[in-house]
Amino acid sequence: MSGIWWGSMVIGIGVLAAAALAIHRHVRRQRRMYVKDTLENKPAEEGDSFLFGSIQVQLGFAQHIGEREEQQDAYCYSELEDSAEIKKQGVLAVLADGMGGYEMGKEAGQLASQTMLDEYRSQVAKLGVPGALAGALHTANKEVYELALAHGLEWSVGTTLIAVVIQEGRLYWISAGDSRIYLYRSGSLIPLTKDHVYGNWLQERVQAGELTQEEADTHPERHLLTSYLGIPIVTELDANELPLRVIAGDLVILCSDGLNEDLTEELLEEAMRLPPSEASAFIIAHVCAQKRPYQDNATIVVLGCY
Repeated sequence: MSGIWWGSMVIGIGVLAAAALAIHRHVRRQRRMYVKDTLENKPAEEGDSFLFGSIQVQLGFAQHIGEREEQQDAYCYSELEDSAEIKKQGVLAVLADGMGGYEMGKEAGQLASQTMLDEYRSQVAKLGVPGALAGALHTANKEVYELALAHGLEWSVGTTLIAVVIQEGRLYWISAGDSRIYLYRSGSLIPLTKDHVYGNWLQERVQAGELTQEEADTHPERHLLTSYLGIPIVTELDANELPLRVIAGDLVILCSDGLNEDLTEELLEEAMRLPPSEASAFIIAHVCAQKRPYQDNATIVVLGCY
């Protein structure tokens, strides 16, 4: 987890390119703004599924502690057994990455993810999916901030948070921090969020002619977070007000930054041959096989659409 900056195919090829471009434009237009405390190193053995009309959503998840002393990633998702509520609210999946190097990272991640789940459930009937996601995130931020205050640790406790909802074949998302949400469609890995890091501001300075690209790329603080939960007010968010339609074959992926070096189209091409529960474990096993001495906690949640 990063630190803090105080101050985001002949015809076949054409079809895929057009689809990727359409999704990219959609994402650009829309940018505004039961916790699974699993045994460390143990991936989930099976996933859950829910049928929305002609689209079945299957869910899988896995995580690994990496080379850290503590698992500070947390994730949770809707109780899919309650079919009536799922039809009303959609399938919600949440992932939080407690900030390593700061205090209470594990507690912050768990608190944020559980609050997000609970608050979304309570608000979605009144506010709709986008409003409930935003409201739940801000409440989760307040809870983490108050946790910090209660322990005399203001500005020293934090967590990223990402969440997605699939409801009746429509995808919504929200993000604060550098955990990522991707759509894998027709062999292309498409980012739906941007990292909220100091490097974004550095890139703006490059475009303004105030820095060279090399200076921005090598700046020691380029990975520091500019948005996360655990501060008085979260003002930098990625979210979509209008939904993105999912289609059969799509994978929606949530991951902590411990997977940033590994999640590739080639890896996903192999993983997508498996159901989401096995695909998640396959990806985490790939991360572990790299044996990086600095490997961060790695967590992935996969929602497969069939």
